[in-house]
Amino acid sequence: MDLWQRAKVFAEEAARRSQEISKEAAKRSQELTQGAARLSQEFVSETTKKSKEMAAEAAKKADLLRSEALRAADQIKTLSIDIPIPIASALVSGSSAAVAPEPASDLERFGITQELKEFVQGIQISTFRDFSMQDEPEPEISTIPPSSNVRQDLNEWQARHATLVLSTVKVF
Repeated sequence: MDLWQRAKVFAEEAARRSQEISKEAAKRSQELTQGAARLSQEFVSETTKKSKEMAAEAAKKADLLRSEALRAADQIKTLSIDIPIPIASALVSGSSAAVAPEPASDLERFGITQELKEFVQGIQISTFRDFSMQDEPEPEISTIPPSSNVRQDLNEWQARHATLVLSTVKVF
């Protein structure tokens, strides 16, 4: 019987140890799960924090670029005010004589011939009244906002040509 008693005690001890090991394994598994969840939560929190920092930095840079662009636009606007428009100076002068004699090479280059001068001198107000523009398509107007009463739909060559015509032809 002594053997039977020992086997029983041994079996009880093995069962008790097995339960303790199972409890310890469950406890450690729960701790690992909680640790993994905590690490995952910390990772998400840190990622969110970094994303917000990067977004704030990008917003600051965008504001800086916008302010620099506005400053540059103001400088351009200021500079453009200081640049005289050639055709405007000829129209504002109101003089029927030439303001300053233009070099003959400029006149030739822009097609200002004696024949053209005579033709322009022959134009009267009635010429424009009798001229019908109904069949003509509207000219394409520039999208540049007008800074004065000067037309903005002429290219540089056309503006120079018109200035030369207006400054060299005497109007009676």
